[in-house]
Amino acid sequence: MTAPTTAPHPGAGPAAERNGVTVAVDGTDAGLRAARWAADEAAARGGPLTLVHAAPYAAGSAGSLRAHASRILARAYTVAHRHAPDVPAHTVLLDQDPLAALVETSRETARLGGLLVLGLAGTGHAGDALVGSLALDLVSRAHGPVVVVPRTGNPGGPVVAAVGDPVAELGVLTQAHRAAARRGVRLEVVHAAHSASEGADTRDALERVLQTLALARPEVVASVEVVRERPYEAVVERSGSAGLLVVGPGRGHRHLLGSITRTAIRLAGCPVLVAIPEPGSPDEAR
Repeated sequence: MTAPTTAPHPGAGPAAERNGVTVAVDGTDAGLRAARWAADEAAARGGPLTLVHAAPYAAGSAGSLRAHASRILARAYTVAHRHAPDVPAHTVLLDQDPLAALVETSRETARLGGLLVLGLAGTGHAGDALVGSLALDLVSRAHGPVVVVPRTGNPGGPVVAAVGDPVAELGVLTQAHRAAARRGVRLEVVHAAHSASEGADTRDALERVLQTLALARPEVVASVEVVRERPYEAVVERSGSAGLLVVGPGRGHRHLLGSITRTAIRLAGCPVLVAIPEPGSPDEAR
């Protein structure tokens, strides 16, 4: 089904559909960049696209502000439709605080097997910390996978997965393998080793996991690279030529992200999939 050529009037929901992609837009170029990426992802999944704008509005001035929100959604819809005209899409206005609304939306996208996407403005410099605060706060509280789009990367490039412990981060490998299959690209798994012996053991473990994953998706060509660089240096360096970087949340407990994840979100040269465990997955029970 082809999406309508004009933006539909924004509804109150749902903000997620089964196997769909939901993208949060805010009127910025970063939001439009995320909308284009999300449209491509929806096309790859064969699912629908939902464009969401979330903001609280005071009762006395709701009319003009809602009109502004509708224009934000209409522009994002137009950009997404022109980029992927065959993807069915609709717009949703959430009259809530952005963080609270998107955390709840992440619960729904995860439950329905979908994905939440968020743009990130900035140049990668230290001064961009405030710009990225919503993305970091959302990812740290999300209930399922989230993609942050700081830069477009190389759309035809490989999926790069940064993995520490193959057992603890099985979800990272699984989601990365699935993403590579959808895109028809190779999967490159990178592990930063502390020592030669640890690197050899981890390589063996990663290759065994990839062999198991290949039983379901044998078309994916995968490789393992063990490096002795600092983990964040290896991640950022390889993201420049990648189409997607996949990392785990790396948090010890809720609301904390690992340093590699924070670095990836702020400095990666391509979209970053934070592979938060999906509901009912073995990783979620850890």
